Amino acid sequence: MKRVRVGVISFLILGLFGGCAFFPKKDEPPPLPPIEETKPPLSLKGDYFKAFPWDDLPKPMKDGNDPDTYLYTVKEGDTLESIAEKEMGDPALAAGLASYNQLSSPAKVEQGQKIVIPYPIIGLTGQLIIKAKGEKEFSPPKPFTTTLNKGDQYKMRFVSNVNGYLYVFREGPDGVVMLYPAKTKPPPPTPRGRKPKPTPEPVVRQTAAIRAHEAVLIPTVGAGFAYDQKRAGDRVYVFLSLRKITALEDLLDKKKITAPDIEEVMREVRIGDIYNADPPYNLLRISDPAQILGIRLNLTG
Repeated sequence: MKRVRVGVISFLILGLFGGCAFFPKKDEPPPLPPIEETKPPLSLKGDYFKAFPWDDLPKPMKDGNDPDTYLYTVKEGDTLESIAEKEMGDPALAAGLASYNQLSSPAKVEQGQKIVIPYPIIGLTGQLIIKAKGEKEFSPPKPFTTTLNKGDQYKMRFVSNVNGYLYVFREGPDGVVMLYPAKTKPPPPTPRGRKPKPTPEPVVRQTAAIRAHEAVLIPTVGAGFAYDQKRAGDRVYVFLSLRKITALEDLLDKKKITAPDIEEVMREVRIGDIYNADPPYNLLRISDPAQILGIRLNLTG
């Protein structure tokens, strides 16, 4: 009987201690779930970081809750240079990555350590080049806010840090016009008395594709736009993405584009930052190649 009592008491004591494991103390919060290492959904390239504003970024969050970053777990044999090359496309970014992660020495990283990698940026700068009345040449690029005067000719100039797709629209009193990409003009009619060409040149539309760091001028050929005081304050919409923007591609052959067509796309645009370099860049940190950088610019007079 004694043995039975001892067995029962032992069982109750073990059950009590075991049960306590399921009830945390009142003052202690439940344990946090383990941090899951996330992978970027796109292939990163060093070019995306050429204008990266390291000093302007908020402090890194190592709990995995920052939507503009992801976590990398240091593996055996890793160095910060190898991580920067593998994850950001350029080993030279190791110094910026060390400073961003507040590491005392960029040469020392330990296996299992968490390194916060910011998502890449797509950036775009918009400027004007102007040929003032009486001048023979266009000026060097100037800010988009430069005041235009009667008799000026001007072109819009856009430069991106990535290979991507650019779409530019202008909204004024007469409605919305797609400036880029734009239809090329058909060949002029054959003068009387001359033999026409056997095969007329087809009317083709330029592609929206652009290359990194190569300026896009609008108009793309010939003289610039003639400044019209009646159009002062025209709004220019600019969109940039790593992929074609389907909603804008659908406007290529639309006879009449309306402001709601453009605003519909603007609602899909993520809000980016302005990086005050020279010239200023509009930047967007992207986690998906389909995300769109969109900006509005005004022509002043």
